[in-house]
Amino acid sequence: MRLLIRWAINTLAIVGAAYVLPAVTIASWKSALVAGLLLGILNTFIRPIFRLLTLPINVVLVTNALILKILDWLMGGLEITGFLWAIVTAAIIAVITSIVNILVGDDEKRSKKRGRR
Repeated sequence: MRLLIRWAINTLAIVGAAYVLPAVTIASWKSALVAGLLLGILNTFIRPIFRLLTLPINVVLVTNALILKILDWLMGGLEITGFLWAIVTAAIIAVITSIVNILVGDDEKRSKKRGRR
């Protein structure tokens, strides 16, 4: 269930960024769903590698922007024009996912609270 919620949050965040930013386009809801799924996969497997490589200069938005540019390269239905727009998109996605996590509740925090009982 948690994976489906994360997938939905990623998808909505990508759609929100595409709606707000002129340099980000998404072809369809199907493309948005695929982008949300791939973003979750890339965040799971690629982000730790980037964080390790950029340890001295660990800038979260730059790491997220790199992941978004990889996602752009992998997908035909998502286009982010330029690295600066990828950084702005990463910031918007971070804000949207943070807001949704606050409203819905973070699963990790709930898991830790359950373990204390």
